[in-house]
Amino acid sequence: MEKILVLTETIGGSGHFQAARAIRKGLNRANQGVKAEIVCGLPHFNRQLEGMIRKVYLSTLHHAPGLWGAVYNKEREFSDAFRFSLARILSGKMSELLNIRQPAVVIGTHAFCLGALAEVKDRVVRPFRLGAAITDFDVNGFWIHPAVDFYLVAHERVAEKMIREFGVEDRRIYRTGIPIDPDFTEPPECKENLRVRMGMDPEAFTVLLTGGGVGLGPLDQTITQFRRDLPQSQLVVVTGKNRELYDRLQARFHGDRKIHLFGYVNGMRDWMGASDLIVTKPGGMTSSEALATGLPMLICRPIPGQEERNSRFLIRERVALRQDRPQAIPRHIHPLLQDPGRWREMGKRAQALGCPRSSLDAAQVILDHLK
Repeated sequence: MEKILVLTETIGGSGHFQAARAIRKGLNRANQGVKAEIVCGLPHFNRQLEGMIRKVYLSTLHHAPGLWGAVYNKEREFSDAFRFSLARILSGKMSELLNIRQPAVVIGTHAFCLGALAEVKDRVVRPFRLGAAITDFDVNGFWIHPAVDFYLVAHERVAEKMIREFGVEDRRIYRTGIPIDPDFTEPPECKENLRVRMGMDPEAFTVLLTGGGVGLGPLDQTITQFRRDLPQSQLVVVTGKNRELYDRLQARFHGDRKIHLFGYVNGMRDWMGASDLIVTKPGGMTSSEALATGLPMLICRPIPGQEERNSRFLIRERVALRQDRPQAIPRHIHPLLQDPGRWREMGKRAQALGCPRSSLDAAQVILDHLK
């Protein structure tokens, strides 16, 4: 049985790991007699280093997000130095991992170890094909390496940038969409039935509030403002892995029947399907799932860097609005509620842009390279 290794990381939010799981699930559904395994690269190298990087990353996002954006926007200056120096540091451990697993194909959903994989791909016991699944609606230089055999990208615009600015050959680029759970390919249940099944009011305007996998964003203020300005709406609030935020919101809003509060949830398909709007940070995974559901977005305070670029893409495609002041969000969407036709058109554009089959298409690309 041939082995496929999906290499990812848990730093930088949960989207990279979710994309890895979606790829593995797509490969399992393809049922081609292959074994797909997910491995996080940094813990294999050094668990203490992984913990330190995660702590620094989250602290930077909380206290100095502009610094992260400045580094991200200096990709030309940093990408080559970062990629090649990191590759030299990690290549020894990567060789050990690959000599043990001996995969035929390796697909990375995070750029961190991509350079190390490229460095050793032809020097291990069994050379392999190397792919990269880019998990945003833009691309930076950290992802680009001449040894990568194929790229999975979110949209044609990403492919055009890779060709124009980085010289990547078109034949190496596949417009699959960001890999999301293949469950999104299943026909959606109607919103009213989903709401009844979930214990919600089937008729109320329903807003899904999320802060991504780590629960970032001004959820407290946003909930309070919705209860003041749109009291007839009901809110589904997902705090991700941020237990402190969940406990604080639970203490503050416990007993309010219009607020349905959850921590980390496995699978967003039904929650998105039950909602009329999502208020969120525009991570690549959350945005892709919303598009596949035909769910309009309101973006609030994106992280500088990749999420800022995602915002520009989504707004340009007219599937998202943006309002960075939580106290203004309900008033910002109120005109749309008075014009249902405009709201429906936004949802139709989202669905047309979405790629519900992305993980299945990604699996087929990987299997083609296996052959």
